[in-house]
Amino acid sequence: MQRRVVPILVVGACMTFGASTALAAPGAFPEQPGNNPQTACMAVTTNPGTGATGQAGEVISPTAGAITTGLIQDACFEG
Repeated sequence: MQRRVVPILVVGACMTFGASTALAAPGAFPEQPGNNPQTACMAVTTNPGTGATGQAGEVISPTAGAITTGLIQDACFEG
C-alpha cells in the first residue's frame, strides 16, 4: 500500500500544477475575450501568423482552413 501512496501524491501534485494555468488573470489572453468578442476577433484576424498570408496559411490543410474560416466568419463577421 505504501508503494502506491507516493505515486498518487505525485500525480495529484502534477494535476494541481497543470490546472493552475487555468487560473490566469482574466484578459491576460486577448483571444479569450470574456464578454467582448471583438477583442478576440481583433487578436486573431490581425495576427500575421494566423492569417492566410502568414505561416498558418502556408501549412494549413484545405479542410482545416475551411473549418477555421467558417468559425471566424461566424464569430467575427456575422451579426
